[in-house]
Amino acid sequence: MSRSNQRGPRISRVVATVLVAMFVIAVYLFLYAPLAITALFSVNDSTIQTLPFSGFTSKWYSALAHDEAMKTALMYSLKVAFVSVAISAVAGLCFALTIQRARFHGKRVVELLLASPMVAPGMVLGISLLVMFTYGHVQQGFLTIVLGHACFITPLIMFILIQRLKTADPSLEQASMDCGAGPIRTFWHVTLPGLRVALVAACLLGFTLSMDEIAVTFFLAGTQPTLPVYVWGLLRFGFTPEVNAVFTLIAGGSLTLLAVAAGLLALSARRHRIVPAEQPQRSRRLKSPFGQSAVPAGAATQE
Repeated sequence: MSRSNQRGPRISRVVATVLVAMFVIAVYLFLYAPLAITALFSVNDSTIQTLPFSGFTSKWYSALAHDEAMKTALMYSLKVAFVSVAISAVAGLCFALTIQRARFHGKRVVELLLASPMVAPGMVLGISLLVMFTYGHVQQGFLTIVLGHACFITPLIMFILIQRLKTADPSLEQASMDCGAGPIRTFWHVTLPGLRVALVAACLLGFTLSMDEIAVTFFLAGTQPTLPVYVWGLLRFGFTPEVNAVFTLIAGGSLTLLAVAAGLLALSARRHRIVPAEQPQRSRRLKSPFGQSAVPAGAATQE
């Protein structure tokens, strides 16, 4: 083939690569440009949110540190997020083990029902929960917010753990049973350590969602608002660049938690890759939950 005939496909590939790169850059600029502008105005020495800059300052962060109402809302949000994630972690783990390991009819229907709160619009979920709590005479407050957040965090944790369980080696649990360990001890020493990284990553994602949630919280907050609801109240009557400072801190914390969660999930997926059936598995030793002599992997399944 002549050189002129080879140049055509190469030029097409280069042009396609450049166009895709430009599209990806444009998408990221669209997503993160508002966050960058907010961070920029949080250090602007002016109460007017316009350019040009009046000068660099950190007084808005200092004002945020001395704002008692803002700090109270922040601590309340952290408390709600921790409790919501703790409840969701236990519930999501139970649901994931039940769906992945148990055999029963209607499993797909159960998965869809559990996933519906996660994909439902926040306003719909918030109004639905408000109607239910009002009908049950449950006072709006900390409990209602925690339950509302747990409704959409639990499915997230559950599906992440289900994906991890699909790549788990069942012979490890079978070997633990053969060594004399019961179901509870096998779960504690074999199943749970294998899910630990995925569970921590899922909890970090759930914590981020809880800290940023406003639609569901607005209907269930009662008299004590979380930080997003409190800041939204300030926006209705005008605000100072102090709000830009708190938004910058929240966005930075959220992106950090997302990066850590993504790294943990990638590490978990890399450590637990599925070995193809045609490739011979290396013989490895399994540690018994009782600390007894180990057995080769897969020995429980060869009988």
